[in-house]
Amino acid sequence: MSDTLYDVRPELYATVIREMLRHENDLTNHRIMWLLIGQGFIANAYISASKEDPGTGAMMAFLGLGLSLSAFVMLYRSYQARGYLQFLGLRAKQGMLREKDLPILGWPAHRLRGWSREVWVHPWIAKASDLLEPWLFLPFIFAFLWIAAELRVWTELGGGVVLTLAGSLTVVVFAGFCSVMVRSWSTDEVDG
Repeated sequence: MSDTLYDVRPELYATVIREMLRHENDLTNHRIMWLLIGQGFIANAYISASKEDPGTGAMMAFLGLGLSLSAFVMLYRSYQARGYLQFLGLRAKQGMLREKDLPILGWPAHRLRGWSREVWVHPWIAKASDLLEPWLFLPFIFAFLWIAAELRVWTELGGGVVLTLAGSLTVVVFAGFCSVMVRSWSTDEVDG
């Protein structure tokens, strides 16, 4: 077959996927920096505002929590994209990747059904140690801190109870987000 039938020749699929992974990694780094800078601004405003008006402090904490969740959604999408690209890379190396399954631009319209089973331990996560990676850990820890700060201000619970409750709430919220996102993305999967 001639090269004109392909956007990318099949022997270059692995190279294209490496470049796509490099791009996803760059996006992840930018999003982490955005999270850290935003959290710094909000934490500064929270400290200043909570001294004068607890209501304004609560609003700042709500904004900090919202920023944490927003960053988590973006970082988790990127994490899922890197996992899918890893799957495509394995397929490309085995000569099993079809051109229609290679997303040349952005997130593919349809992913191959069951891709995560081939490269991850669970549809939500590749391996347990990823929970300590910055792209998952930082949004979680910031959300935990914002929830704990507000529970401390608005309740008379002891420190240990506040931390336990904040940790439990944060786990439930993030697990819920993961579940909803993975479930919604699985509706776009097709048989390969």
